[in-house]
Amino acid sequence: MARYGMVLDLNRCTGCMTCVMACKEENLTRPGVWWNRVLALESESLDRMTYLRYACMHCDDPPCVPVCPEHAIYKSPDGIVLIDQEKCHGHGACMKACPYDVIDRNPDQDYFPEEKLPFEETPDAHRIHPRGKASTCTLCVHRIEQGKEPACVAGCPSRVMVFGDLDDPESPIREKYQRSRPLLSSEGTNPKISYIVPEGMWEPLEQRIKENPRMVR
Repeated sequence: MARYGMVLDLNRCTGCMTCVMACKEENLTRPGVWWNRVLALESESLDRMTYLRYACMHCDDPPCVPVCPEHAIYKSPDGIVLIDQEKCHGHGACMKACPYDVIDRNPDQDYFPEEKLPFEETPDAHRIHPRGKASTCTLCVHRIEQGKEPACVAGCPSRVMVFGDLDDPESPIREKYQRSRPLLSSEGTNPKISYIVPEGMWEPLEQRIKENPRMVR
């Protein structure tokens, strides 16, 4: 069984936010719900900007899973952290437990009240987001099942992200994975999303995540 993960080379990221829009277009998340974010950080010498694509880390030891009273959050056999929308009651315990603050709650109100949108006529399961329930990046599991890359990976013009099976020695992700690091490793969550970061920017990036991970550029 595969163990899917992703490596992001921030030396290549230009902050164009194509990954953010690709995610929105693919999954049609509700207004105000961001499964992908791009954070921007200046170096102390002001000689460069570093951009960070930031989403669910699909941890090997996800703290959101054991705190859910409805057992709605689970880790699939291939390591993807998912939320069962039928079981979720929107308690929010998962949101508080996540050290990365990457779990959102769908709004209680419809953006277009009492109006049926074209995509809702025959909705795909990954585009259904019930009111008041928790949601987060699924790594586009519906695309993976079709042999495709996640939408953010496929849409990135700078090829910042490499997606693949972390346990496959022949996978393209392996070489970069060995040179990458996970964010907030001290939390003990063992994320499967890791980063190659410009020199001198690691500590400022981690500090930014601790202070305000929800600011979208």
